[in-house]
Amino acid sequence: MTRPVFIADSGLLCARGAGSEAVANALWAGESNCSQYTIGERRFPYFALPLTESDWLTRAEFAVTAVAQQLGGLDEKIPLFVASSSFQIGQFEQRGAPFALPAASASFSKTIAKWMGLSGACSSFSSACISGFSAIDAARCLIASGLIDEVIVIGVELANRSTLAGFAAMELLSTTSCKPFDARRDGLVLGEAIAAIRLSAMPARWRIAGLRTGIDGYSMTGPDPTGTVIAQLAVDTLKEANFQAGDIELVKLQAAGSPGTDLAEANALRQVFGQAMPRLLSLKSMLGHSLGASGIAELATLLACLRHDQIPATAGFASVDPEIALFPDVDRSNAHIERAMLNLIGFGGGLATMIIERQP
Repeated sequence: MTRPVFIADSGLLCARGAGSEAVANALWAGESNCSQYTIGERRFPYFALPLTESDWLTRAEFAVTAVAQQLGGLDEKIPLFVASSSFQIGQFEQRGAPFALPAASASFSKTIAKWMGLSGACSSFSSACISGFSAIDAARCLIASGLIDEVIVIGVELANRSTLAGFAAMELLSTTSCKPFDARRDGLVLGEAIAAIRLSAMPARWRIAGLRTGIDGYSMTGPDPTGTVIAQLAVDTLKEANFQAGDIELVKLQAAGSPGTDLAEANALRQVFGQAMPRLLSLKSMLGHSLGASGIAELATLLACLRHDQIPATAGFASVDPEIALFPDVDRSNAHIERAMLNLIGFGGGLATMIIERQP
């Protein structure tokens, strides 16, 4: 028999502030401004952490420690799963040192554990934008099987030139702002985030009712525009949760402002929900796309929003794309949500869908 898995606690540091409650309050107030990052002669909007430290490693330690403190007292033996798409590349860039990423990522995960005061098992996950949900999926399987009772899953994504320059070279970044599902959308706006959740077998306010990950092999840079694979993953997640599509009251979209990916997600949503479309919310236009940390950062943010029945308006949407013909919520709402779906669509073809359910 498998055990249910609950989200017991969370911690968050992102461009909107420290702590998921503070971030949710900022979104409710309509904050969506960001800074800029320069690559060569080009400037791109960027959601940077509100930190003054210039040394990359010092900055990382401060951010991770701040998030760990939000989780409260932790048993030093609790396992730690670390999710990132870039790990400590920024440190190597600053020092001008060569590196081999697989070995370096494992070493950095152990460093993160040390900063958090943890000495238990430590694992690293790197599957682009779905890294966070990949780590959560592995952790919840261990808890559900009874092998362990708790896991900390942390997403770490800090600024580095390699990532920014790579996305800029492929013309995937917007030079203005993130415009999810909008007819004017022209690319991603990246950002930094450190986010953590504590998963537990002990009952808590929110349960992970379903979680599925998969691969869309259509292209290295985008999903099948029909959205068929994305839709099938959502259907599989609904089956695991033993829910019908009509049970979902809100979808936290991927909707990062990518012309092709936004269209594929919209097509998938129509296949899953038909005319009975639930509320649609995009967070990346307000938090930035923090890549490997985005799933955990957006999960922590959404949970704080739902806790107080305060669903923020989606920033950046102003004009309807007739191909998409779907509308993220542009007005904030006090809707009470019992069940929500969260979508991630990753660079390289990774997909993930999670369903969470409020507990009595």
